[in-house]
Amino acid sequence: MTSVKLGKKASDIFVSLIIIIFFLSPTFLTSCKPGEAYSQYAEDGSGNREGDSLYLFDYGKIEIENTSSIDLKINGSNLYLDIYQDLIVLGEIENISAENKTDIEITFDFYDKYGNEIISADLPAAVNYLRGGSTLPFWYYVTEREKYIDIFKLKIGVNYKDYYKSFEGNPIVESESYGYTGDYLIIEGRIINLGRGRIRNLKLFCTFYNEKDQVVFIKQCYLPVEEMDHGKEQGFVLKVLLDEYLPDFTHYSFGIFFEDDIEMPV
Repeated sequence: MTSVKLGKKASDIFVSLIIIIFFLSPTFLTSCKPGEAYSQYAEDGSGNREGDSLYLFDYGKIEIENTSSIDLKINGSNLYLDIYQDLIVLGEIENISAENKTDIEITFDFYDKYGNEIISADLPAAVNYLRGGSTLPFWYYVTEREKYIDIFKLKIGVNYKDYYKSFEGNPIVESESYGYTGDYLIIEGRIINLGRGRIRNLKLFCTFYNEKDQVVFIKQCYLPVEEMDHGKEQGFVLKVLLDEYLPDFTHYSFGIFFEDDIEMPV
């Protein structure tokens, strides 16, 4: 590694330039993803940068309308800009029926103040099946930044199919404990398959909420084993970095999802 020493005069000039650049470029630290150049804000014919409209964008004023179905209810819907200035939609789906659901799809329709649809997207759920009485978190990144400033209302809907077959497996999360180590929140627990059958494709999500029960953060816990026989159990550890970018939360809950290791009907 080569080190270069600057003379006092040259050093003073260098420091002054750094200070000037810092104050003239307040978006540098917050608007660029790793590996992206600051020139992502291309200049248009007026000399303005494409990203300048983000300074006028107030996502807190966007109206959120949940168009839930009879059996599936959307809860805790929330919007926020992350450290990269990406608009993120968060929430969870609750199956308020006794029937299992499959082929779940979340729909997002964004409108301007005149009622014109400006963005529309469909997002498959993170899992294939949702048991009766269970909840499933969802998240969606809105990529069309040039339209952020025009968003006035967001409608969130859900589509699904009924799945009448009973599951053989029945995994549960228990013995949960948590503590703090340095800047990390450490959550530990175990999963036990209390059902009669073997299960596969296990997924464990932890959903964090604020005091208004809005979803503010979702984290998947990667499990050592994704298949479990009847009566088997495994431990898990979830680490959450408590840095300045983590939204404020007051409580959290776990959701365990799986598929039976049996032949599914076509």
